Amino acid sequence: MKKILICYFSGTGNTKKVVLSASESLQNLGGEVTLFNVDEGKFDGDLNEFDMLGIAYPIHAFNAPSNMIKFVKSLKKLKKDKKMAKKPLFIIKTSGEPLALNNISSLKIRSILKKKGFTLTNEYHYCMPYNIIFRHTDNMAYKMWNTAQRVIPIDCKEIMEGKKVKLKYVPFGRFLAWIFRIEHWGGRFNGKRYKVNDKCIQCQLCVKRCPTNNITIENGEFKFGKNCLMCMRCSFHCPKNAIKIGYFEKWKVNGAYNFNNPNENEVEKHKRYCKKAYKKYFNKNERKISDFENISKND
Repeated sequence: MKKILICYFSGTGNTKKVVLSASESLQNLGGEVTLFNVDEGKFDGDLNEFDMLGIAYPIHAFNAPSNMIKFVKSLKKLKKDKKMAKKPLFIIKTSGEPLALNNISSLKIRSILKKKGFTLTNEYHYCMPYNIIFRHTDNMAYKMWNTAQRVIPIDCKEIMEGKKVKLKYVPFGRFLAWIFRIEHWGGRFNGKRYKVNDKCIQCQLCVKRCPTNNITIENGEFKFGKNCLMCMRCSFHCPKNAIKIGYFEKWKVNGAYNFNNPNENEVEKHKRYCKKAYKKYFNKNERKISDFENISKND
């Protein structure tokens, strides 16, 4: 039985949904899965006890979130043994659009973990609805999640069977990732400009759920510090839509998606947005699912 550790960060829940689905699939295939939420801080366990490591995160400006990079840096190196090969690493990432540029988001993490004794064998990207920029329709959210649920078991089978699957990186990927990493600094800069308006009911969910403890209350007033990840957990889940997100207020998305009951009468305001990329993404996954089903029937 393969012992698998999956360390994940999920801003508003999309990555967690994917991770839980992957965990179930891996266990159905005979794996023993341990999940670790990066919100909990450092991982104090022994990585040498696991046969495989999984890292999962939402893509932030074509990069991994800064807290995930910090977490990966904090992991201890595997015990050196020249006779043993590097341990397998798989990466799961989510984003609202299927652009090839998203593939570069794992380069930094891959580099860090290589020095710690891991080698990337599998990498998967799943589209899940935006929590910033604009609100996808529930129809699209349903389609994204339905596709992910159907293809995740196939991807997990590849992981368990040792079939290597890697994403293609765009030219000058490392340089581009470095440039876009300015979002890490920009998030901290913009995060200090978050504000709470008079709709607030003092439920303090934002304070309790912030992954970096960036939100505090002083003398009855909400204070936003300099450690914002721009994960959108506070504004997306605010029950009264009471949080203004600084310079990105026009991009704010508030409220959970309905992943289970699509509304056929819902109006799609962004039909042309990444139209070709979405079509390619869904068609590619449908082919993968169809090929797998055909092979399964013939076995």
